Amino acid sequence: MQSRMTTHHRKPRSIGGKSEPRNIVRIPGNKHAAWHLLFANFTPEDIARLINEMYLDPDYEFIAIRKEELCESFRLLSGSSSRSR
Repeated sequence: MQSRMTTHHRKPRSIGGKSEPRNIVRIPGNKHAAWHLLFANFTPEDIARLINEMYLDPDYEFIAIRKEELCESFRLLSGSSSRSR
């Protein structure tokens, strides 16, 4: 049985998400309900913390990091590795 498609805000409106195309996806209603059952309207950092504490293999770490910070980290790492060669 297929679930009807619903609209999901990737960043919840309750924490400042907007109803703009980059923040909205269409997902099956059952998956949408499951997401909110597990994670409510938590921040990405809170979701990562919960996943690490309760669900993920303890040999791994799930990390939530803003894309800008990730790009800057990679830029710094690649710059430092080229200087050390």
